[in-house]
Amino acid sequence: MKYLLLPFLFAMNIFCQNTDVPIVPTPKKIGIKSGTYELKNNLTITVNNESLRFSAEEIKSVLDEIDISSKIVVGDNGDIILSEVPDKSMRIRPQSFEQSYSLSINDDNIKITAPYAKGVFYGAMSLIQLIDKNQNKKLQQMEIEDQPDMTVRGISDDISRGQVSNLDNFKRIIKHIARYKMNVYMPYLEDMLEFQSYPTIGLNRGALTKNEVKELIEFAKQYYVEIIPIFQTLGHYENILNQDEFLKYSEFTGAASLNVSSDSTYIFLENLLKEVFEMFPSEYFHMGADESYDVGLGKSKYLVDKSDIATVHANHYKKVYDICKKYGKKVIMYGDIILDQPSILSQIPKDITIVDWHYRAQEFYPSTETFSKAGFKYYVSPTVWNFQTTFPTNVNAIPNIFYIIKSGLSNASTGMINSNWGDNGAETIKELILYGYAWSAQCAWNLNGSDLNKFNKDYFYDFFGINDSRLPLLYERFSVQLNQVLWHEIWRHPYLDWREPNWYEARLSPVNKISWMNSVLPSIKKDIDDLKPLVKKNKDHLDILYYLAELNDWYKFKLETQLALQNYKKDVSRVDINELKNNINKNIDWLDKLKDGYVKIWKEYYKEDNLNLIEKKFDRELSYFQEINKMLNNNTLLSYSPVLESRFIYVKDDTTFSNKAEFKTTINLTDSPDDAQLQLIGDTYARLYINGKYVDQVYARRSLSLFTDSKMIKMINIKYFLKKGDNEIRVEVENYNRNGAAGVNIISQIKVDDKIIKVLTTDNPSLNKWEGRTLTNKNWRNVVTKDYPYVHTAPNFETGRTSWMEK
Repeated sequence: MKYLLLPFLFAMNIFCQNTDVPIVPTPKKIGIKSGTYELKNNLTITVNNESLRFSAEEIKSVLDEIDISSKIVVGDNGDIILSEVPDKSMRIRPQSFEQSYSLSINDDNIKITAPYAKGVFYGAMSLIQLIDKNQNKKLQQMEIEDQPDMTVRGISDDISRGQVSNLDNFKRIIKHIARYKMNVYMPYLEDMLEFQSYPTIGLNRGALTKNEVKELIEFAKQYYVEIIPIFQTLGHYENILNQDEFLKYSEFTGAASLNVSSDSTYIFLENLLKEVFEMFPSEYFHMGADESYDVGLGKSKYLVDKSDIATVHANHYKKVYDICKKYGKKVIMYGDIILDQPSILSQIPKDITIVDWHYRAQEFYPSTETFSKAGFKYYVSPTVWNFQTTFPTNVNAIPNIFYIIKSGLSNASTGMINSNWGDNGAETIKELILYGYAWSAQCAWNLNGSDLNKFNKDYFYDFFGINDSRLPLLYERFSVQLNQVLWHEIWRHPYLDWREPNWYEARLSPVNKISWMNSVLPSIKKDIDDLKPLVKKNKDHLDILYYLAELNDWYKFKLETQLALQNYKKDVSRVDINELKNNINKNIDWLDKLKDGYVKIWKEYYKEDNLNLIEKKFDRELSYFQEINKMLNNNTLLSYSPVLESRFIYVKDDTTFSNKAEFKTTINLTDSPDDAQLQLIGDTYARLYINGKYVDQVYARRSLSLFTDSKMIKMINIKYFLKKGDNEIRVEVENYNRNGAAGVNIISQIKVDDKIIKVLTTDNPSLNKWEGRTLTNKNWRNVVTKDYPYVHTAPNFETGRTSWMEK
């Protein structure tokens, strides 16, 4: 009897061995056998049906790269055999059946067997990684049985706020995630589709054309990647609603959410969705619907008053759901508003799939229990944390990805969608987040096999084609918080006081950063230089990393310059003025080169659209240093403040700040002006009149979109509205935010008879006398000021540079 048990025990031992097979994601079961399989010329790759030909071609392509000739034939026998056959012997969870595969490397052949063609493709991806890392054209003999923990594994790719990949780059991303067995790509679109019915949407923004979408869908299909669009249907509409043409659909002027109380909104939505559905054949549609905080604050307030905010949201979701069902689509949506208003769960259809997104790293995510117990299908959604720092904040991303997937798996989640976001212009080069995508692919396929040290070794070996410990070490060093740099700090005015750190930042002095960067940046640059001639794949990635090292190096120098400027403000005698001037000039030269380098990288991977918004950030930072340099040379820097001199003014009704107000002041000019510029900032909507004539308005509010943020502050030529004598400047202001106060900030420079007259909002009548009133109290009275939550830098009227809201 004991002899009969030996084969069974041997088979069990095979799959229990602790192996170091360099495949990402790590397969579920690997058995190492003695011996190797030699890759020789004239190999035959056999497929048992034509649906497997693409997988065979991918294998043939990697064999070509190592100079192994091969041919593809249809049949059952060959050197590498791909077979789509039911395999009842594989121990497969039912939901993973379609994606399971077995891979066997033997003495005389290699076999990939799966119940479906998709599984064969995943087996081919594992084999390709092994062939890539062959030792003298020999492969270790082994047996693999594999299937995923989660059936849906994908990414969402924000192209709405800056970087819009060119077609080659889109394809590169799709190939990358497919290599690691991801099967869903969700482009996050907002206004980034060309619409026949509304041609101004996405105009000059790099919006995807129908032909581009079609080409990407056909390309992705080969790699078993389904493209599912994320197109917003409620909030995050600021890029569209900040166009005059579409204001009528907004909850209020400047809102980021649609007006859910108007039938015309749903006609507008259906017109858009029909075109989206025509472009994307997937049976699924992601309706977005996250962060819709403006709902109920304007035109739809009466609906909330009649019921409640949860019901208003639920009714909107059902209307969008009905539109989707009308065109045969299954609905996916974000779950954050539902978690804020849990009663929504009982009001919406049960066949909606919820995307449960959370970006903080924590041990457990209670929302996974909430959605599971409510009986909804849901996907967990972490992020690659590419939206704040120049290099992804992996100290947050890596545990966020692992633990939210763990929570999802313990509560019946069937999928994972890893998100990238392009907040504030999408400055972080997206190539740097491919690593985070792969880590999420690993965790969603085989959580128990997700050892970060092994993953780092295997991934960088696979990505660069060489097994060199310096490659994962580069990422590790860039990820250390002492090397992390916020984009807000890159663009911050160098003469401002130090900024208070956010919750995810290390609380370190500039000296800590300078010292650390001084010690590690030279070795980072040396390692990159040494690795460039060695890596076999993705050499361009090292160029991006080198650029990042240069950016960090300049930032370190900026910190040193800021320290000197702070000392200059405190005590001029503590600073060598000539050295400070030289350092200012060095900042200017260095920034100029960094701008050129950034533009070059952007144009390599992304459409040129939206790059101008980042170039303006470089130009603004350059202008700060140039202005400081000028003031140093004429000895006026000590009297200069980089903070906007004018204040936000408001009106109080008793003790409450009014949310709707009007302000006015009068200025007397001895003659018609030679030049007159006025900067207007609203809190949040401001409409400007001069001498009874409408001039301009601002209504864009702070958002995550740099495209919208760039419209928050306007520099207006008011020369032709002014006259000799008294001139009335009047502003109508409204604030729709909860407990919002209606305010305005104006600073103007008027040149008359070689004199400069400054007009600014203030509560000091000796500077400018401003009066205000509200709708409920028509009496004009003194205004009050209060601090705005964010610092605004002072404008430069000579160059036309507007103020900027620091973050």
